[in-house]
Amino acid sequence: MQTRAFGKTDLRVSSLGLGCARVGGIFQRDTAGFLNLLSVARDAGINFFDTADMYAQGESEVLIGRAFRRLRGTVIIASKAGYRLPTRRKLAARLKPLLRPAIRLLRIRRESLSAAARGSLAQDFSAPYLRRAVEGSLRRLHTDYLDLFQLHSPPLQVVERGEWEPALEALKKEGKIRYYGVSCDTIEAGLAALRYPGVSSLQFTLSLLERRAVDDLLPPAAATGVACIARECLANGLLAKDADELDLNAYCHSPEERTRREAQLAQLRRQALEDGTSLMRIAIEYAAGAKGVSVALVGPRTVDQLRSLLAQVSRGKLAGARL
Repeated sequence: MQTRAFGKTDLRVSSLGLGCARVGGIFQRDTAGFLNLLSVARDAGINFFDTADMYAQGESEVLIGRAFRRLRGTVIIASKAGYRLPTRRKLAARLKPLLRPAIRLLRIRRESLSAAARGSLAQDFSAPYLRRAVEGSLRRLHTDYLDLFQLHSPPLQVVERGEWEPALEALKKEGKIRYYGVSCDTIEAGLAALRYPGVSSLQFTLSLLERRAVDDLLPPAAATGVACIARECLANGLLAKDADELDLNAYCHSPEERTRREAQLAQLRRQALEDGTSLMRIAIEYAAGAKGVSVALVGPRTVDQLRSLLAQVSRGKLAGARL
């Protein structure tokens, strides 16, 4: 696994990072598989682990803390905050030991839960909340610092107002975070974040199906020395699964979007076939190889999925020391 500079920081990151949104959760049988996944990822050369305080109601951070407690200096931990969990999700987090057996017995699936059952998420980017969030993450991770702290999907107006900046600067001076950045849902929010000199990184969607960031966000970020983290590189599985495994209705919000995605995927599969390679490999190389990207996140849930993905990388351009 090659390593790269992370913008103007002193961090060196692996070209691929592990997105830990699916590490933990009440729908999983146990935690041993996740601990093994984290260990195998590190042994394979992945040193960048991206999580958030809300992932699996905080369990993602807990497991990362357990996996790397004695190896803290060998990994780069990036977390995020800005969402407030609804009361029912907080309760579920406390009752996980009881809920997991019941869910298995009743064969409840995540997809079957209504939005009302999950509860709605609110956001809070106030200085007191961000400080509490960082301190909570540090406790769960069993560490005294975060390598990178990111605002989690702030609206454009929140980024533009910049009321979060003094709070993050204070946490940085205290040594609780080494660097801070913004995880963006829109190009516009990312461009607004670049106006703040303390911002060290941007995280955004980049894939063969979502390419706008290549022209609109990567060049200005590179010009200011801001590191770029590409996420959803496999388009939430669309670029990793075979055609007969996909239910596009689960990914698309309208018949028009489904038609457009079908055409895009058919063209990409033809390209992979002509090149004698896999669509997954093309997708990973596209995102991780885009000029200005420091690290591309992948989100396997099992060791087998991770090894399959790394096998694709080992045959491609990302296996070398540098691009």
